[in-house]
Amino acid sequence: MPSQATDNRSLVRGLEILRAFRPGIDVLTNSELAERTRLPRSTVSRLTGTLVRAGFLQHDARHGGYRLHATVLGLAHAMRSGSYILNHALDAMQNAGKQLRVNVGLAIPDQDDMIYLDTLRFGPNASLRKVVSGQRVPIALTSLGRAYISTLRGQERRILMKQLKERHERDWAEIRPDIDRCIAEVHESGCCIASWQPQVIAISAPLVFSNDPTHVLNMSLFTQRSIEAVRADLAPELLRLRDIIVATVEQAG
Repeated sequence: MPSQATDNRSLVRGLEILRAFRPGIDVLTNSELAERTRLPRSTVSRLTGTLVRAGFLQHDARHGGYRLHATVLGLAHAMRSGSYILNHALDAMQNAGKQLRVNVGLAIPDQDDMIYLDTLRFGPNASLRKVVSGQRVPIALTSLGRAYISTLRGQERRILMKQLKERHERDWAEIRPDIDRCIAEVHESGCCIASWQPQVIAISAPLVFSNDPTHVLNMSLFTQRSIEAVRADLAPELLRLRDIIVATVEQAG
């Protein structure tokens, strides 16, 4: 009979296979999954079979690979609709976005990415950059991710920074100072700003709660204005929205 440790290891490995699927990657073969997860191909083959039988993967005979089953979408919808923080934040996010004509998003960390729980598109030219619930953005390159790093201490931060260095090894010498700058900005002013896409500037602030996981709030817009001009306009509004959301959640909790 398999031990509990073996069962746990199999579960973790199966979840890593599901994580390997990203937008734009519809079908993955066992070989591709083995490369992405760094698991033995025989292990991947066994686990994909299990995931198909469990209804989380669908075998694609035409391409000789696997794609995510609709079951995963159902889980994602249940997670988003059941998000206590998001449900208490949405009204305030919508009001701020409409008033300021900016995009407003709320995200949580997952390994070396941030995942948007929701993003409300009210900024000019919002259609030029499609961002939706469930979309991942890299922690190391975005104000969302850097604001999150600022909340970590000691070993937690060291472990994450090691992961980020491995992912961005080629550009780490340039990225690390920007991360440090953003951490200092959050500690000094409560938020940080970055532009990792052409003409898109985002400013982010961590939401730290008494009894709930840290989330990160951001405002972004497509603009040709300078980072400093955007900071001057949006930082006070972002921090005001942060305080409204934190107070709403704490009072409801």
